[in-house]
Amino acid sequence: MTAPFILHGNVNSQPATRIALFFRLAGIPFQYRHVDLRSGQQKTPEYQAINRFGRVPTLVHGDRSVSESSVILTYLAQQTGKFGGRDEDETIRIAEWLSWLADVLLPVQRARAVRKFNGDANALPWIDASAVSGMRLFDQHLAGRQFIEGDRLTIADIFAFPWIDLMNESAIEAADYPNVQAWADRIRALPGYQPQYDLMPSADAAC
Repeated sequence: MTAPFILHGNVNSQPATRIALFFRLAGIPFQYRHVDLRSGQQKTPEYQAINRFGRVPTLVHGDRSVSESSVILTYLAQQTGKFGGRDEDETIRIAEWLSWLADVLLPVQRARAVRKFNGDANALPWIDASAVSGMRLFDQHLAGRQFIEGDRLTIADIFAFPWIDLMNESAIEAADYPNVQAWADRIRALPGYQPQYDLMPSADAAC
């Protein structure tokens, strides 16, 4: 029987990795569709019919297509009952975390992108300084905590994790952020975890 969830992504995409990680940690099968970003497949009319932004990831679920990883994670939590808020207040707090994390940790992603994909190296001093500032805030928040919101894994953790899992590609020293490192190690110990380049297929697949 065909899995009801179809993820369109790319092996190098940290936003797409969030969605695959959700499925793996939840133990939910899904179909994977590789999007060739190098050839510009994401800008074709066929792809933009399911994602008007021309980006990955896209989740197709029945007749519905959902884009932007934070929205997809929220949708999946609602649809599956996994890793979302247990009540309205917690759901709102998780939504706040998603917005905050997207702001303070985005420079970590940008530091990786410039280095890995030959971006403008002139921007690195500003990007690196912003990444350090965001990592310090994140490390402070995680002091004395098991997970970002409360004592259990939520989509807030899944959202943040790919940036931290490949932190070495951002030229960030993990030892400088012990609380972040301990948090990441807890996620790596969960059943279903795989690092990004093992987790993400490089071609269409049933996962």
